[in-house]
Parts: sequence; C-alpha cells; structure tokens
Amino acid sequence: MEMQPQGPPMQEPVHLVSIGNVHVTDQAVVTPAGTWPLAQVNVTTTDQTSTTTHTPAWAIVMVVLFIWFFLLSLLFLFAKETRVSGFVAVHIQCGGYSYTEQVPVHSAAERAEILRRALYVQGLIGRARSMG
Repeated sequence: MEMQPQGPPMQEPVHLVSIGNVHVTDQAVVTPAGTWPLAQVNVTTTDQTSTTTHTPAWAIVMVVLFIWFFLLSLLFLFAKETRVSGFVAVHIQCGGYSYTEQVPVHSAAERAEILRRALYVQGLIGRARSMG
C-alpha cells in the first residue's frame, strides 16, 4: 500500500520582522507569551538607553607620552568618544495580555535599527486593521 499526499504541504508562516524573541508574520505576532492576531495588537517602545561621552584611553596615553616634547599634546584631551548602552523595551499588548521584550543596545545604530523595526511592525498593524 502506497501513501499519497493529501493536498498541498503546510507552509510555515514567513517572519517579516523579528525584534528579539518577537516575530511578526503577515497574520500574527508570535511571542514567548503566545501568538496574537496582527490587527488586534498594539506595539510601543521605550528607549532606556544612555549616551555618555569619554576621553578615549589612546588620547590619555598620547598626552602622557608627548607632554615633555610638545605642550600641544594637551590637544589630545579634546578627543571624545560616545558610548551608548542600555535597553530598548518593546511592549506588545493584545486585549488583556502583554509581553515586553528588553533588547540590549550597544550603539546608536543598534538603537535606531530596533526603533525602525518597531515602526515597521506598527505599519503592518495599521495595514492589517485597514484590510480587516
């Protein structure tokens, strides 16, 4: 007895965007807390990062090495380096349920990318609401 396929194979939904453990398809938002219909979800973000400015170590070393030769070496102390650290919280809410993903951030580019992804998800939600 031979087994014949019973119709088209089931396809996994394609993830359009992922933010940490949150994945978004064209129909639903998948989180560790559950899967919710896209049109019923609200997504908000909270930027919990801090930006600090420091004098880099190489500038201090250059001042110490060249202070005896050139007083102009003190100009190395004007060199500054910016560091970004913290988290961006992405909060997903659907009815009485919610899930918050804390995404670690180590640069301004990472922060901007997470916020762009959240904005894209909000656009997908708006499209799903207008179609359904």
